[in-house]
Amino acid sequence: MSIRVMVALSNDLFSEGVTRLLENEEDLETDYIASGSELTSGDVESHDVILTDFPTLYSAFHNLDPPGKSGFILLDTDCGKDNLISAIMAKSLRGVLLSQASLALLKKAIRSVASGGIWMDKATVKDLLWSVNRLRKDRTEVLSPKETEIVALAGRGLRNREIAERLRISELTVKTHLHRIFKKLEITTRSQLITYSIRNTVVKEALYRKR
Repeated sequence: MSIRVMVALSNDLFSEGVTRLLENEEDLETDYIASGSELTSGDVESHDVILTDFPTLYSAFHNLDPPGKSGFILLDTDCGKDNLISAIMAKSLRGVLLSQASLALLKKAIRSVASGGIWMDKATVKDLLWSVNRLRKDRTEVLSPKETEIVALAGRGLRNREIAERLRISELTVKTHLHRIFKKLEITTRSQLITYSIRNTVVKEALYRKR
């Protein structure tokens, strides 16, 4: 049975190149998606593996819920450690691969993720575990209802401006709330906030109410 692969990168030339390199594999059925294309949850669910990068992850896939059976592999991790951990948590990434990785390694990653596995280097796994284990679950009671809503929306990867629009408040008010939230939860980065949001049941319930 063929593995359906979507190639959706911010650089169309790179996307076409990756697509052509994978076309010769008998067990891979590859679809190239041009940058700027509008995608739906159906587009994602019809593929087993999605190859993407950080800009596309937060543009084409920004408003889509984390996939069910589909597995995202993020190519090129020059986005920085904090952004990378945020992306892994918010979008349920199942693979991370440096852009200079070999074609053989890319094929292995695709087949591993398609079979339900995880493909990440040791350094990324270490950073992810540190971020998850550093946070405690029992601090939700220190947050106000509005702060809980903001944490829930940030957990989906929404930026401050988008949170402000959703809650009909100013972006400055969102920043003020986030400053207080960071102090209350004893965290320092957005990735830690997203990790906290995903781990916490009360925050998940707030997210469900905002949909």
